[in-house]
This record gives sequence, C-alpha cells and structure tokens, in this order.
Amino acid sequence: MIGRNVELIFTEEDRRDGVPAQELRRALAEGSASDDRVHQRRDGRRFWASGSVMPMHDAGRGVVGFVKILRDETAARDAQEAIAAGRVHLLHALEDKERARAELEAADVAKDRFLAVLSHELRNPLAAISAASAAFGAAQRLDDETAVRARGILQRQVNTMRSLLDDLLDISRLRLGRLDLKRRRSALAAIVAAAVEAARPSIDQRQHVLAVNLPEAPVELDVDPTRISQVISNLLVNAAKYTPQGGHIALDAEASAADVTITVSDNGRGLNAEALESLFEMFWRAPDLDSSSGPSMGIGLSLARNIIALHGGTLQARSDGPGKGSSFIVRLPIAGASLHEGGKPEGDAAAAATHVRNGDAPLRVLLVDDNEDIVWTEASVLAARGFEVRTAVDGLQALEAMEQFRPDVAVLDIAMPGMDGREVARRVRREPWGRDMLLIAATGWGSDDDRRRSLEAGFDDHLVKPIGLEELLQRVASERRAPGADD
Repeated sequence: MIGRNVELIFTEEDRRDGVPAQELRRALAEGSASDDRVHQRRDGRRFWASGSVMPMHDAGRGVVGFVKILRDETAARDAQEAIAAGRVHLLHALEDKERARAELEAADVAKDRFLAVLSHELRNPLAAISAASAAFGAAQRLDDETAVRARGILQRQVNTMRSLLDDLLDISRLRLGRLDLKRRRSALAAIVAAAVEAARPSIDQRQHVLAVNLPEAPVELDVDPTRISQVISNLLVNAAKYTPQGGHIALDAEASAADVTITVSDNGRGLNAEALESLFEMFWRAPDLDSSSGPSMGIGLSLARNIIALHGGTLQARSDGPGKGSSFIVRLPIAGASLHEGGKPEGDAAAAATHVRNGDAPLRVLLVDDNEDIVWTEASVLAARGFEVRTAVDGLQALEAMEQFRPDVAVLDIAMPGMDGREVARRVRREPWGRDMLLIAATGWGSDDDRRRSLEAGFDDHLVKPIGLEELLQRVASERRAPGADD
C-alpha cells in the first residue's frame, strides 16, 4: 500500500461520491474529521471502522500531509445491531402477546355473553313447552280450542329452538369452512316467495303490512336457493320483531345487467350509529333489546352476511336513526345462463295423508330410535295419516323388524346402544330385500362429515333432529316405488 492513494481504503461507492476529499477538507477546516463508516481492506473485504483524520504540520505550521487512524468496530457494531434487533423482536413479541391477551379476553367476554343469551333464549321456549304439556295433563279431556292452542304453542316453540340450533350449527360450519352451498339456477320470485312464507307467521303475529315488489321480467340467480331464502326470511323476521305492532314492511327488488338488489325496509325502531357499526358482529345484540322482540342470540345477521359473501354478494344496513326505521340491502350477481325449470313440484304434507304405496295398501314405515318418546310421537302421527307403522328402540330390534315387516321406509337414529344406525344400514343394504328400501338417517349430528358417512353407509337421506313432523311426512310420502318381488 506504501506510495498508493489513500482512497483505496474507501469503498467504490464512497470514492464515486467524493467522500475522501470531503473528509480531508473538513479536517483542514476544523483541525480533524471523524466518521464511522464501512471501509475496505487490501483484499477487498469490508469492515466497519471508526476513523479520525488530522492534518500534519511542519515547523512553520504548514500542512505537509494527513494522518488517518482507523479502529475496526465490526464486532461491536454487529453486537449493537443484534441488541437492537433483539429489542425490536422483543417489542413485537410483547405486542403480539398483548394483542393475543386482548383477543382472549374479548373471546371470553363473548363466550360468557353467548352462554347467557343461549340459556335465556332456550329457557323461554322450554317454559312454553312445559306449560303447554302441563295443559294436556291437567284435565281428562281438553276442549278443542284449548287443545288446538296448546298444540300450536308446542309447535311454535319447538320451531324456535330448532331455528336457534340450526343457526349455531351453521356458524360452526362457517368457522370451519364447511358450510356447503348447493348452488343452482334459481328464480328470484321463487326464493322470495319461500322467504315470505317462512316469515309470514312473525309478520302476521304483529299485524304488520308487507308489500313485495319484484321486477316484471324474470330474474335468475346462480345461488343456493335455500340459503338465500334463509337470509331474506331472517331480514323479514327481524323487521317484524323491531317494528311496533301494525307497522309497514317492504321487500323491493331491482335488477341491473350485472346484479340484483333486494331491500328489506321497515318503519320500526331504527338504528343508531353504534348499532350500525356493530350489528353484523357475532353475538352482538342491542343493549336495549327487550323480551317482546322475540328470540335472538346475535347470530342471524352475522350468518346472513357470511352466506351472502360466499355467493359473491354484499349485505349492508342503513338507518336515519332511532325511530326512523331501517333498511337492509342485499346485492347478488345475476346468473348468466337461462333458468330451465323442470320436474314435478314437491308434494306437501297433505299428500302424505292420502298417500298409498300400491292400490289401497298403506305405505309401511319403520321408526327406530332409543328415545321411546320420539318414536311413539312420530308413530302416532304417521299412523293417523294412514301409514302402517312399526317401531324399534335399538339396532338388533331394527334388523329383526326389517326382516319380518319389510318396510318401504325406515327412519333410523344413528347413535344407539349396541349396533348403531349406520351398521344397521350397511347390513340392510347387503340383503336382497333391503337394496331398494328408503333409508333415512335421523340424528342430532349434522356436520357435512356426518352426512357423508351416512350416505356411505347406505342411507338415502340424512335429517337433523329435531325433525319437524311435516318434514318427515313429506320425505316419507316421497317414496313411491312399486312393491318388490319379495314383498
């Protein structure tokens, strides 16, 4: 290095920027110049150094050269950087821990609130069911009006509990990413009609006036019609709940080239700014919600928004404030292909009352459940509708009854002591007389995996408890196969 330019210890970038000359000028002007920067060795390796440059003077104080002293600080700098990086990492870890703690606390509060609401909402229908049941046992004979009212209470409250449990199951499926959509070309008018029919009891109970306005031209959607009908019905029921008796509810649909907008509006209690911001959150309920508004766990709107999002649409809420009504706006893309409706309409429960298998021979039905109250109730209703019914309370009894009775339809519980329903189904399907039998699983397990396992075991359908008797009648009445050779 002797005799070569001192600039060689500077990096190429610093030489290009004129750093060596700047350092010397500063040393001349100020007597010294200090700097911490990257330098390079003779072989080109780089290191971090702390350096000072001072001018050299002769006896007459003239500058005859410069002295530069470098101290290699690479190890110290690496240590400082490691400490700084560790400090940043620690801060991030503390922030993550604090965020996780806050989320856990919020989840714990939400859980407690949810359990309290669930307990409250399930106790209400249970109390009504208990009272109606007591009415049946209070006297030897009830007059027709009392009996009809008691039956109506039981049916309404059981439907309420079923709706609450269905929402819970759907939320669970959503969180696990297992909510199954059965999409097909569907007419908007049919979807709305089903939603209005489902919400009609709530609307009529409060004596509201409902106006429905649909586009004159048919509108076709590529959706799961049951799920979209569920969303619209939920919005209509909410409008009925939170609108004073005798109010006005409107369902308006408008179609453009790309999408359809469905608006459910009312002249009810309205929403403040806090409610508009929070009402789609899971388990959120208005602080001033009273019991007269009906059952609510704060699930419906969150579930509805998620269902609409899965269809590529949006759900929004609007209100001008408390007492000024509310509007909920659903936007869904319009299907690009024509809707081809075919097939025969599904039969209703009335058809089950007169359905016969062949000529005047009644359809044979076997009901299997280890809960004797369930099979007794279902058997009584089916027998009253003209079916020939047998019952069993475990898997072995079910197999014996099937071999002797040869039912056209068997409704089997899954979870039974000893042999479960799926094993019964597998054994039945191996028999020549059981290959064409309609097998329906009736169970409290309703996940997609449960349904798949039932179908793999040989079931034709999988119904989730509590099963409405009208639903069961429709499903049983749909069996129209001719009698087999072994009957």
